Amino acid sequence: MLGFLLLLLGQGSVFSAVVSQKPSRDVCQRGTSVTIQCQVDSQVTMMFWYRQQPGQSMTLIATANQGSEATYEGGFVIDKFPISRPNLTFSTLTVSNTSPEDSSIYLCSVEDTVLGTDQRSQQEPQLSPTQLPLHEPEGPAMVGQEEETTALGQTQLFLCLWVGMGMNG
Repeated sequence: MLGFLLLLLGQGSVFSAVVSQKPSRDVCQRGTSVTIQCQVDSQVTMMFWYRQQPGQSMTLIATANQGSEATYEGGFVIDKFPISRPNLTFSTLTVSNTSPEDSSIYLCSVEDTVLGTDQRSQQEPQLSPTQLPLHEPEGPAMVGQEEETTALGQTQLFLCLWVGMGMNG
């Protein structure tokens, strides 16, 4: 058996705006898609999606402006990480065809360029990526866990769990 985690950041404050992400936790199976929602309580011009893999620094996936296609950074492609930005207060990031390599902290951040300064939030995880429990689950499958049977008849369990994170800013 092999397990993997996908982690998100939760609610926080940025220049008097509240940024929240959901779901707070979910379970997925290898090859499925997971969609993360980012909601801001005021209108912002730019939204950023980041990923932090265990033991590594945070990396920008893409920048999303309302009404236009997201601009992806090197190593990230729309087929794997499609982003939607239908209005000035909402965005989604989908992680497609999930696998254990997608184990990361995913973060939405915002900036209002109308203010003329960088207003991105400063955020700190409650768990560092090196503290994440990346081990195979023990015992019988818990409620909501998905199982996949391989061609060799081995059952693999993939756990996608999002942990809320604290935000400073």
